[in-house]
Amino acid sequence: MRTMPILLSLAALACATPLVASDSRDADIRARTAAAIANLDERGQKLANNYLKDRVAGDPVSCIPRTRLRRSTAASDDVLLYDDGSVVYVNTPYLGCPRARDNTMISQTPIGRLCSGDIVLVQDLRINLPLGSCALSEFVPYRKVKKGG
Repeated sequence: MRTMPILLSLAALACATPLVASDSRDADIRARTAAAIANLDERGQKLANNYLKDRVAGDPVSCIPRTRLRRSTAASDDVLLYDDGSVVYVNTPYLGCPRARDNTMISQTPIGRLCSGDIVLVQDLRINLPLGSCALSEFVPYRKVKKGG
């Protein structure tokens, strides 16, 4: 019977470990995203500032609702912005998204949402030429700071 409290303690510790790992992983994703935004060139900084002004980063999410998106753009080949009106989601694709900034990003998904791992095609629509693709990573939501207290 003395082993029962020890077993319960070990079980509780085992259950809590993924939460700690998840929190650490979320912090790493937020830090990677913040670093990518900080490293934008002047043009990318202006674009990111327009989207992210007065917003703070939240916990990363794996998927975002595609049906609510108003617009999307690339601040650089490493920073993609998805705006749904109330939230701007920032994605830093795993290996970047070559030529995304000056071209059109096309995503197709049958489930009505964009998720980490989904492929985005980059295409020059003026000459109807595909230029490449990239795999999305987790999305960091940026929400407006609530005023008042």
